[in-house]
Amino acid sequence: AKITGRTSSGYTIGVLDAVANRVESRYLVTPSSRELTQEVEPLTNYFVGRLKKEFRQGATTIGTIVTSTVRALGDDSVSANRLRDNATAVGLDWSHAWNRRTYRWRGSAVVSDVRGTPSAIDLTQRSSAHYFQRPDRTVTSDGLFDADYDPSRTALRGYGFYTRLAKENGNWIWETAQNWRSPGFEVNDLAFLNRADYKWMNVNIGRQFVVPTKYYRSIFSSVGGQQQFTYDGLRNDRQAQAYYGMEFLNYWNLRTFYIHRFVDDDDRLTRGGPAVKHTGYDFGHFQLSTDARRRAVFDVTLEGSTSVGGEAKSYTIAPGVALKPAASIFVQVGPVYNFDQGDAQYLRSVADPSATLFYGRRYVFAFIDTRTVALDTRVNWTFRPDLTLQLFAQPFVASGKYSRFREFAAPRSLKKLEYGKDIGTICAVRDSTGRVASYAINATVAGRDCALYRPGGAAFPIQFGNPDFTFRSLRGTAVLRWEYRPGSTMFFVWTQQRSGADPFGDFQFRRDYGDIFHDRPDNVFLIKATYWIGR
Repeated sequence: AKITGRTSSGYTIGVLDAVANRVESRYLVTPSSRELTQEVEPLTNYFVGRLKKEFRQGATTIGTIVTSTVRALGDDSVSANRLRDNATAVGLDWSHAWNRRTYRWRGSAVVSDVRGTPSAIDLTQRSSAHYFQRPDRTVTSDGLFDADYDPSRTALRGYGFYTRLAKENGNWIWETAQNWRSPGFEVNDLAFLNRADYKWMNVNIGRQFVVPTKYYRSIFSSVGGQQQFTYDGLRNDRQAQAYYGMEFLNYWNLRTFYIHRFVDDDDRLTRGGPAVKHTGYDFGHFQLSTDARRRAVFDVTLEGSTSVGGEAKSYTIAPGVALKPAASIFVQVGPVYNFDQGDAQYLRSVADPSATLFYGRRYVFAFIDTRTVALDTRVNWTFRPDLTLQLFAQPFVASGKYSRFREFAAPRSLKKLEYGKDIGTICAVRDSTGRVASYAINATVAGRDCALYRPGGAAFPIQFGNPDFTFRSLRGTAVLRWEYRPGSTMFFVWTQQRSGADPFGDFQFRRDYGDIFHDRPDNVFLIKATYWIGR
């Protein structure tokens, strides 16, 4: 249930509460064993409350938000050891503009608290959003918000804040911002957080020309930079960028920007292991679109990048067309092709006492070639102002081919050592059809005889299946919107999604797109209704 509204005194209010029922799954230990059941989702309550107040005709606003997730885990040890009992976040946000809204200061601050069994909180600390277990971390708890790794902990607290000061109007504009998330900040129970433990900052300055001349209608350009640090002082992001956008007299638009990312430390690449260096790169973007007022609008986007040293590169081609055959119909089609090479694709880590530089583990990486093809199709049809239909479909295929398996020479290093070339021995194990089924690596002995390979044998302690892949999917959605009375609307939604994968990395368009329609579809039908109170 959701209630939203606005009062005559300038308060905006929103309240949402959702209850998800308990779900069990049936399973067999062996084909002949007795059927058992296991809880896979506990009874859970989700709550969001939002309040915002406007001052000075909206030039100043102050708001608060509270989110809560509470799970009824009971005595089920499997769920209790994996899911958090409850999670709460409380936030404050503000925006203040002055001098005829030329300048603005906005920001937000949030504190989070999650609780659960030691096993559940340990999983939280070791998750990809935190990586508390990284062996070269030097952060310690400050007594109020948690930063050190403690597997016995039953609660985790953290904070985050964002602040931005900017000049938003005039010929010259600028901005500077800070965005921090403490190591213990966690809101994934009712939001999305892909990482914590960072202090991000940026600055940009721009110049705009909004008075048309005989050469252009408008121009906007900007330059800037940003950088990011972890709470233990590791700089893991640094870049400089420039943008140029122009609208011609015929209403065509040109947009282009350039990014240079520097070589810096990366505390995520080893998935919880020591920090290494990530490769810097130069990236360029170019987009050109025709007059948006016409019945047919065309655009093309070109992107490309190359890494420092030139070992990795990527490019993207994305033409598009938007058609308006009638005032009530809009059709948009946009194919996308992307080719990407990466020189440090993580594969796995294995224990090895001889890898003393990496605290007794080896982290295996690979060079990867990835190809992606997608087609975004949208249709909007307005039958009447109160009755519309929206259609969306996206076939998608991606393939990845791995090669040149390697490891970093040392922590905080960019240099990589390739197995079978710089160090150790690598053997490709083929199946009866001649296809590579798996790989076996001895990282310490060069020239090892591949005839010694045995599944699980000590001669080749690093063994893994061929990681090549082809992934395909098709997503489609149809939304019928009916405004049955002013301000009150019903939505009828049908969604179909199908996906599949194959263990090979060679991209073949006809084969892969044809296989999409052989995959089992999942269909969802949804009805949503809103009612405007007070009319």
